[in-house]
Amino acid sequence: MPGGLLLVEIPGDIAWLDLVQGVAEEVGRRAGLDDDGRLDLGLAVREGTVNAIEHGHRDRPGDPVRLTFLLRSDRVRVEISDRGPGFDPAAIPDPTDPANLLRPSGRGLLLIRSLVDAIDWRIGPGGTTLILEKFLVEGGPKEGG
Repeated sequence: MPGGLLLVEIPGDIAWLDLVQGVAEEVGRRAGLDDDGRLDLGLAVREGTVNAIEHGHRDRPGDPVRLTFLLRSDRVRVEISDRGPGFDPAAIPDPTDPANLLRPSGRGLLLIRSLVDAIDWRIGPGGTTLILEKFLVEGGPKEGG
């Protein structure tokens, strides 16, 4: 599979989520992921984009979200960037804690972690970038973030 780079910038509006998920699934198809792998990648990118729109841009609705898809020989890497103030991943409440089970939100990162092989963040003064990786090589490393 040849490598490649695709940049997509969408308005910060959830109306664009179907497009984002479709692009992610098509990138996964071109990378050689099976049906389940493509769906997992698409759902993870969709949820990451929701987080960028709803949390990253909570004080700046409508700001664009940039998605960078990078295909390598051994993985698909997706970076989802917003212009928000950032967050502390360690400060996010555990959604599996009984005290949090009935909360209406807070499960996005848990879902994303279950769908991709690696997750990381770059948090800086210009915004936050969520980095997702789906490995193409069977038996590749599995990371929890």
